[in-house]
Amino acid sequence: MEFRIRAGTSDDWPAYRDIRLRMLQEAPDAYGSSYAREADFSESTWRERAAHPMLVLAVNQNEEIVGTATGLTAEDGTIEVVAMYVAPDARGQGCAGRLLDTVAAAATQRGAHRLVLRVTRGNRAASRCYTRYGFRPTGRAWPMERKPELFEVELALALD
Repeated sequence: MEFRIRAGTSDDWPAYRDIRLRMLQEAPDAYGSSYAREADFSESTWRERAAHPMLVLAVNQNEEIVGTATGLTAEDGTIEVVAMYVAPDARGQGCAGRLLDTVAAAATQRGAHRLVLRVTRGNRAASRCYTRYGFRPTGRAWPMERKPELFEVELALALD
């Protein structure tokens, strides 16, 4: 499958909403939010999210969004990767790596020296993807705020 990576825009809101809600339904334990919470977001909320300066989209040859990731600036200047998702039919083709490459490049342009992310303990596929990319456990883990019986493990990648 061919795809390209590009920044999101406010006009992407319907397609971004669809893939975001899809990820929350397909892998509810992988994300800090829930389908029930986000399904009722207004169009203006979706437009704002889709236009986030570090939201990146993987788009296939049919102009369908098949992957997404967002970088958020943390207080210490690191960039936290959130809302990472690749549709099942686009997995295993380098899409996740290209999304991470784009977030890492944006982070470097903003002067960040490190990416961090959280992965739910036991999510082996996501953990393998991130460690293959170069992320390493920081030793930090905590209960997921939305579902405390699940633990989130922090991984980090130096950008230097």
